[in-house]
Amino acid sequence: FRSVVLATPTASGETAVALMAASNHLARGGKVLYLVPLKALASEKIEDCRKLLCRRTGFKAAISTGDYDSSDPWLADYDVIVVTNEKADSLLRHSAPWINDLSLVIFDELHLLGEPDRGPTLEMVIARLKRRLPEAQLIGLSATISNAEEIASWLNAEPVVSEWRPVPLKEGVLHGRRLEFAGGKVQELKPMDENVMVNMVLNVVSEGGQALVFALTRSKAEKHAARLAKAFDERIELISLEDRKRLERYAERILEIDRSSFSENLAQLVMRGTAFHHAGLSHAHRSIIEEAFRSRVLKAVVATPTLAAGVNLPARLVLITEVRRYQPGYGYQLIPVLE
Repeated sequence: FRSVVLATPTASGETAVALMAASNHLARGGKVLYLVPLKALASEKIEDCRKLLCRRTGFKAAISTGDYDSSDPWLADYDVIVVTNEKADSLLRHSAPWINDLSLVIFDELHLLGEPDRGPTLEMVIARLKRRLPEAQLIGLSATISNAEEIASWLNAEPVVSEWRPVPLKEGVLHGRRLEFAGGKVQELKPMDENVMVNMVLNVVSEGGQALVFALTRSKAEKHAARLAKAFDERIELISLEDRKRLERYAERILEIDRSSFSENLAQLVMRGTAFHHAGLSHAHRSIIEEAFRSRVLKAVVATPTLAAGVNLPARLVLITEVRRYQPGYGYQLIPVLE
């Protein structure tokens, strides 16, 4: 099998390609390791693997994202294993014997090699796996990057680069109610709220769309979600009666997890059509929020940048509220273009 680096836009089918390759290896008695940068993404990928690779086939999939002091010998009994990059690093340092049985390794979000925080760990993991598994097929999945050929050469892989995306992407900058797109086109938004962010979201929801809003901190994500909920309260026509009933059921599921003030706050927001999404959510909370958004009844989610790293939530609008982030020792810096 030839190793491949697939550099394509988000949501253009790179995961499907990786899972087809995995199916090919499993049919030949192989074993698959799937690496992702975040626990939230690992939870999404294990569900994909169980649904698309394991259902009615007899293959077994496992996820391991914690306990960095173990080689996890129990994973030897599984055919597909989903781990975070840090967990893979730990498994290699503890010389997990089952790693020698791997025939395919998939690296998701390969463009994170260039990040100062996560990049070095991912690079070390790839280097160790290359040395330990010279015969294994390696598949790297990446956003469109300028040096895909260089990374492919390092992996001894074939670069596959494409700019095609299933849904056209329009990029623009919002000034008050004036939306200026790349290329010069200008759109004037309807005046639906005095807050710029809220007005943009209300315009999109009023046209049947959904919105993802990115905030830099957890507290800002929760604050923006509360502001959107208040706006939806004032414009009850934006959420149908049927959708409100479904939102109530999602809120009840959140309260079934626990009755903490945190869950009650989240459930209240969900009932009103919005939610926040950050690392403080449990896996159960995250799953309900993501399911509600994918089912199109949750109209807006305000998230921290962790959601941007591969979790697939299709939206009509993605709104980035701040383009600078505070870096200790450097002050406020522009966020990376890839992010």
